[in-house]
Amino acid sequence: MRSNQPPAVATWLLKQFGCSPQNEAILGDLIEQYRNGRQRLWYWRQIVTAIAVSSLREVWRQKTRTLAALSTGWIIFAFYRSPLDRPLFQSISLQINFASMQYQIPPSWWVYYGMYFLLLSFLTAIMGLIVGAFSGWIIAKFQPSHRVPIVLMFVACLGGYWLFSLLFSIMKSGLVGVGIVPGHEIRSLLFLPFSLLPWVASVVGILGGGGLLEEHQASSCT
Repeated sequence: MRSNQPPAVATWLLKQFGCSPQNEAILGDLIEQYRNGRQRLWYWRQIVTAIAVSSLREVWRQKTRTLAALSTGWIIFAFYRSPLDRPLFQSISLQINFASMQYQIPPSWWVYYGMYFLLLSFLTAIMGLIVGAFSGWIIAKFQPSHRVPIVLMFVACLGGYWLFSLLFSIMKSGLVGVGIVPGHEIRSLLFLPFSLLPWVASVVGILGGGGLLEEHQASSCT
């Protein structure tokens, strides 16, 4: 039986990240329509749209500060990524060499590589969390009363960049470009979630450092 209560996570997201002055009214209207028969997918779509529209509106009102904040955040992440990504790229290059020369990868190699990859992923995730928190804190300082849309915009920009990098790697080198070794797809896929840890940790750090994981206050948007 369908519950009359809308998705709790979606509701929390709008309460936490919605920047419209009519945020409570919008949420109340969406909940009422959901209880009148609207589907969960519709509710999620409306929540995401409300957050995006309200954030973009506030960002547009503060274009100069937003540009300065985003530029600062990118500079911080440029220094963070340079030394830490190199070992990961080297490990992927090692996989490419194995695949291109069609070597039979011994099981022991996967054990050592797995230990190395997991350690690297966790260390990079910790660094991503720290750097993300620092960059989020710096970005929020540009406009404390306007921090929610600015921090969300920075997260969206980073997400777009990461998605572009992923697609570019696949287009350039195929699945090998993201660490999927031909003939060892299942084993390679086991490591794939861990490669996302630094990205997830960075986003959590940015949101936490920017104060977006604290109790939402209307003054943080306008």
